[in-house]
Amino acid sequence: MRRRCSRRIMPPLCVLTLWLVSCAPAHGQSSNSPPTTFYVSADARPNGDGGEHTPFVSLARAEAASAAGDTIFLLASERGTVLDGGIALKPRQKLVGVGSDGQLLEHAADRVRLTNSTPLPGGIMVRLSTQNEVAGIHFMNMRNAAISGVGTNYSGAYIHHATFTGHAAEHIEDERGLVYAVSFDAAEGTIDGVTVEDSSFSDGEDLGAIRIFQSGQSRGHYQFQRNEFSNLGGRAYFVRTQHTSRVETIILDSTADNIGRGERNSDSIIPYLMGQSEQIMLVRNYRFNNTQQEGSRSNTAIEAYMFGSPRPDEANWCTGCKLTLKIVDSVIENSVTDPIQFSNSGTNSELSYEIRNTRIIGGDPRQGGGGISLNLQGVPDSGGSTTLLVEGSDIVGTTGYAFTLNNRGGGDGHAVTVDLGGGALGSRGHNRFIDNENGAMRVPPSRVTARHNWWDGEAPTLYDSDDRPTDDAHVLVDPVLTADPR
Repeated sequence: MRRRCSRRIMPPLCVLTLWLVSCAPAHGQSSNSPPTTFYVSADARPNGDGGEHTPFVSLARAEAASAAGDTIFLLASERGTVLDGGIALKPRQKLVGVGSDGQLLEHAADRVRLTNSTPLPGGIMVRLSTQNEVAGIHFMNMRNAAISGVGTNYSGAYIHHATFTGHAAEHIEDERGLVYAVSFDAAEGTIDGVTVEDSSFSDGEDLGAIRIFQSGQSRGHYQFQRNEFSNLGGRAYFVRTQHTSRVETIILDSTADNIGRGERNSDSIIPYLMGQSEQIMLVRNYRFNNTQQEGSRSNTAIEAYMFGSPRPDEANWCTGCKLTLKIVDSVIENSVTDPIQFSNSGTNSELSYEIRNTRIIGGDPRQGGGGISLNLQGVPDSGGSTTLLVEGSDIVGTTGYAFTLNNRGGGDGHAVTVDLGGGALGSRGHNRFIDNENGAMRVPPSRVTARHNWWDGEAPTLYDSDDRPTDDAHVLVDPVLTADPR
């Protein structure tokens, strides 16, 4: 089989613009001990020895026969038979679905179909270790996670050109009755270089897509790009940190539609922080829609959430969480509730948000009330600080306000800087706020700078926390512009 070039992006945020194009030898390959290749096919005879023309009939036999660094090719069934079973990959192993020509099955319709009907608590299809590659496979009817990195160092995991659809009638359940297709969970050490790209997740009311749980003092670096999500009950990207863990996540060029089936609260992207954990997240060129209006009144397109009061798990409340979240070059359409919401229920949180060159179209805000809802604090005098910069973005046609700032805890103990243009954070403005039913902004008496923006040719109407029109001198806006500043 010809070696295929593999294009990957280095995960740390400091090298976002560096593309690494490599045709180097595969993981595990060395001059001293060349890796062995095994084949598996659902069409094989029971006595196959793992060769290309006499493949194993099960993943279990390939697992038993293979060693670290080996490659296991799954052959597409000529009869359309679904391969049934699971495998625990050894370090540097590859599990790749290929066609009769020996090439990776890049097209979704051609991929090798795999399920695992092992009774619970089994059912995992692929267990990761270090430096694994998984590609060319259609994972079907999840009883447990299709791909699991739990209790091991899964650094270097490279998952691409994979399909994930459906869930079994009986499956493991999280607190919301969901099973996640790809589940990463780390409690110690550093997880580095994890990539999921060019994959699709769809068609499961009890199915979520990619979940990251990090806890303890662990560190993690993840990159996700060119993935597609549709008709799911669970989240597309769910990143939860706990204790003093720290995670950096890059999300590029992804699309999502109809997330939150079953009237669930399944914000399609959510950094979810607990304890004293920290996250850095970049979302670039994200295309979100909710054409069928799936989900509950809490089902946003993108939410950031600092865990805290009044949730009962007080031991995990945020008491010093840190989050940096940037949303760039994205389009958010037809959210069933607030399109973008930032919610701080913790104390002493340090939060930094940027939204640039993003379009928010439609949406029915029913929590914070805005196309962008910034919920400052849930308890009085929560401490910490929040900054929000919005630049070059549109908020058009929501049923609420374009922007809301909600200080539900009251008091002045949480510092906030909001720059929608011409303020301390350096926003150039050039935002457009058009046809939002309730008006331009709802803010408490708090400094907001919103210059160099387009208010549809009129002066913006401002509202106080009780939804009453106000002439608030704290909100700085330009005189009415006669032309769109763009």
